[in-house]
Amino acid sequence: MAEIGQAPGDLRKVQRFVNTLDIEQGTDELSTPAALDDWLREEGLAEPVTAIPASAADLAAALELREALRGVLGAHVRHETRGQQADGAVGRLASIAATMQARLQADADGRVTLVPAATGSGAALTRLLLIAADAAATGTWPRLKVCSADDCRWAFYDRSPTRTGCWCSMSGCGSRAKSRAYRDRAARAG
Repeated sequence: MAEIGQAPGDLRKVQRFVNTLDIEQGTDELSTPAALDDWLREEGLAEPVTAIPASAADLAAALELREALRGVLGAHVRHETRGQQADGAVGRLASIAATMQARLQADADGRVTLVPAATGSGAALTRLLLIAADAAATGTWPRLKVCSADDCRWAFYDRSPTRTGCWCSMSGCGSRAKSRAYRDRAARAG
């Protein structure tokens, strides 16, 4: 089976952002505004320490963005039947994106790019969505998904040739799901 797992390039930052909440372990790397600042700096998304520190409102916005992204990535799994839930996640992501501002910037080599117009954590969160926009333009965005296991929902990059991966790991979540499905079928037949 083809390897599934780590997203390519900067898209990995979006993947790691979604995975700051480990549902299975019950841990959250973004538990305080200071933790958000640290995480954004470690990922190279935020300005140096001299930037404006994140507030409780900034943390709430980051957590809302993370869960909207998780919902959208869930919609990337083809067999998911979460229609209304996916529509809600897309709507939430659209609302969040509408509050973010970007501007055009010409680099020293003449290359024109989009960059955040805000400062602080708002700029870092905008950078995450700019990465997602770039991934959509290059065709890698639909391959970033979340595990179909409700007790997992870990973001993974689907490298399978058919693009039909739906679990972060066949040996873990995939095996458990297939075992449950088998037991359910056996119980209905028996």
